Amino acid sequence: MYLLLTVGFLMFVAFIPFPTRLVAEHVRTDGAQAAALTYGITLIGTAVMFNAIWFYASLGRRLLREDADPRVVSGITRSYLPGPWIYLAATLIAIASPLASVILFGAIAVFYVAESSLFGRSNGTAG
Repeated sequence: MYLLLTVGFLMFVAFIPFPTRLVAEHVRTDGAQAAALTYGITLIGTAVMFNAIWFYASLGRRLLREDADPRVVSGITRSYLPGPWIYLAATLIAIASPLASVILFGAIAVFYVAESSLFGRSNGTAG
């Protein structure tokens, strides 16, 4: 099952350049809404598959190290849960304003990069 989830996730990741190009080419044209919706749907699918992989691995501690800190696992889970919903909200905004939706997608990416950089550190220990 883990292998199938990973393949599904990688299929979404491999597809991301297509809607990215659509957005780049159509963000200021009549096709902006379709491009933003396509991009958003792809990111929603990617986030859902990413969550599915994490939950498969973490529920029942199926694929985690025996000494994995339950608080860290719980924190990771809490940080991943809103992802698909955030992408869904940004995608739905594309119906009213494709440009605002695209800006939100960029802001979401910056947030997740900053969040993992600032809060993903392991208390000064190598790991």
